[in-house]
Amino acid sequence: MKTIITGRHEDVTEEMRQYALEKVEKLAKFWDRATSARVTMDVDNMDHRCEITIEVNRGQTLVGKASAADMFSACDFAEQKLAVQLRKYKERITDHHRGERRQEVDLTAPAPEPNEPKEQTYEDVIEEMREGE
Repeated sequence: MKTIITGRHEDVTEEMRQYALEKVEKLAKFWDRATSARVTMDVDNMDHRCEITIEVNRGQTLVGKASAADMFSACDFAEQKLAVQLRKYKERITDHHRGERRQEVDLTAPAPEPNEPKEQTYEDVIEEMREGE
């Protein structure tokens, strides 16, 4: 996955860059088909903000934003918010009914034998009349 790390009003240190990469790699475990990620770090009057944007398939974009007293905490909070979004996204595209249908059908039980005679259709009645039965 292509990852871009940028800083606004602040230079991104190597420690912060490595920490952000670890967080993005952790998110990639939830959704391995993500195409790109962008981490933006911003400082405004001692308020550190981190925004993580991940593009998943079909142009869908998920964003996690957080602010904290230091940049590492802000990255943690943004990663947690994005992890929740990724879980919900994955659940939405998963077929939940597949398991329920399989539980309803008992494959070990023998198939019931039809004891009742089959209802005759109009064509069956006409065919019997032609044959003279």
